Amino acid sequence: MKNFFIYIAALIAASCKQDDDPLLMGRPEERMEQILKDYRQQLVDAPSGWKGYLFPGSGGGYSFYMTFSNEGRVTMLADINADCQVKPFESSFRMEAVQRPSLFFDTYSYLHILSDPDPDTVGGAQGHGMNSDFEFAFESTQGDTIRLKGNQHGSPLLLIKATAAESEALRRGDLYLLQKGVVGYKDKNPFTYLQSRDGKRINTGFNLDEKTFSLSFKQADSLNIQTTPFAYTTNGIFLQKAITYKDVTFREVFYDASQKLYVMAGGERINLVPSADPILPLHLVLGIDFTTVSVPFDPLPGWSPLYTNARWTIHNSLLTKGVGLSNIELAFNPQNKTLTLDVFMRAVGDGGYYLGRYQYAYTKSADGVFKFTRYEEPTGNAKFIEEDMAPFLYYFNSSRFRMEYLKTDNGFVAQLKCVESPSFYFSGNFGSAF
Repeated sequence: MKNFFIYIAALIAASCKQDDDPLLMGRPEERMEQILKDYRQQLVDAPSGWKGYLFPGSGGGYSFYMTFSNEGRVTMLADINADCQVKPFESSFRMEAVQRPSLFFDTYSYLHILSDPDPDTVGGAQGHGMNSDFEFAFESTQGDTIRLKGNQHGSPLLLIKATAAESEALRRGDLYLLQKGVVGYKDKNPFTYLQSRDGKRINTGFNLDEKTFSLSFKQADSLNIQTTPFAYTTNGIFLQKAITYKDVTFREVFYDASQKLYVMAGGERINLVPSADPILPLHLVLGIDFTTVSVPFDPLPGWSPLYTNARWTIHNSLLTKGVGLSNIELAFNPQNKTLTLDVFMRAVGDGGYYLGRYQYAYTKSADGVFKFTRYEEPTGNAKFIEEDMAPFLYYFNSSRFRMEYLKTDNGFVAQLKCVESPSFYFSGNFGSAF
């Protein structure tokens, strides 16, 4: 298979020589036209189609299955949602030179869903979607692999020729079944690790909300972490970047017929081992295995009487304003060291939901003690209910907290304990990673 860097290098070199014979070299536009034809033919000449892995700027990864026709049509499947995984969608494509040879998906396709500016579509940012692309420049080809990069947001897209078996599996809906299997496995086994040759248990983490996979372990007084986005395949998950621990390197995590997860390194199968208990302290995996703690209305194990009384006081006070307390959500951003504290309320009568939001910055000590500082004055609903929320917000505004695992009959929850007022503590549920 041709390496198209040769074409590009020839084009650049020829453009710098004004005295070359145009009959021998060809005009620049003619050479570029030939490059585009060759790329197009490469896409079409894949009898079983292409596996595609796209990694948008907003994070996570998405897998695609694409077949290209001579008529400029492309048919796709994708792991964006259940419908996209099982319903092929046809649209059009074209080749064009925009500074670099580029592939344009020029009518609406599954790729465009990730760029939808409406956050209700796939949860992207208002007006920006997932900061993804549907126009890509060719970067390189090697063997059965094509590397592309988004022209607007720089989203990397990797195309790998699919085998006949992979094509059949994708068409019969195995991508959907595999994703269900991985999610179900992690629900049953929230804590897994790789057993290294040096005796360490290397924590493996799946954040299914963010679609990231991580490898983490304590090293002296610090945590060594490798995290990368992933996309689902018919065999497991494909990582944007390879993960390495000493002599073990892998880029895929496989899910087999016996419902076990494993990696392949140097021809050796290494199983992910389920653990009954956490491998690392909770505060160390904040932002790796989870980012959100959701405190429901109905009681959970790990609520103190002081917290329970405060919660009922808040609820009864809100009822005088026509709403009742629904749930409280603590969303951590470890990169920015911020906490978004959302209070969800339900209207009496019509049952509509309202939101009051409080913003905090936080610091965290080496042994996992959090100190929260409000950095933005509340407005709107948050301001309106601030006095009602005082029995809860008082502790966040003035005290420190520890966050630890609490084992219950139904699994693990996160428990926050006030350091200065030990009788105030509560617990909440993790996201889908748990």
